[in-house]
Amino acid sequence: MPLIDKALWRLVDVILLIAVLGMVCLIGLQVGSRLLGNSLPWTEELSRFFFIWTIWLGLAAGFRNGQHPRVTIVSDLAQSRRLRRVLDLIPALAAAVLFAIVTRHGWDLLWQQVRFGETSAILQIGMWIASLPIVLGGALAVIGALIHGIAAPAPNAQGAAT
Repeated sequence: MPLIDKALWRLVDVILLIAVLGMVCLIGLQVGSRLLGNSLPWTEELSRFFFIWTIWLGLAAGFRNGQHPRVTIVSDLAQSRRLRRVLDLIPALAAAVLFAIVTRHGWDLLWQQVRFGETSAILQIGMWIASLPIVLGGALAVIGALIHGIAAPAPNAQGAAT
């Protein structure tokens, strides 16, 4: 199972790298073409798609690595290590529920776009490509939040992980 977990998150990292590099290249091309007086409208639309992928997969990766904002004032006050562990698990479960709901509604949106054959205005590609990262990122955020919430080391009395 750890091999699958590692391979999955490595794939997410590779997709993120491709999306970010694609955005940088497309935006550079867009700026350059505007300076030359020949704007390329497709670059804006494609960079927007890359941006959506970056947001949702980056969010999932952040939850997997525990790099998300959280309030630790209550768990920092807990004297018992076991109580701190339980208090740290609550936000992970809340995030998992939230992203499960997002994933469900994202799936409904994606399926609607596939059924009606919605396409983007300029590239004429399926709009489901822009909705797919909501579903994938949401599902991966559920997995990431649960993995981090369950497997993360318990913080010590000063709030630092041990």
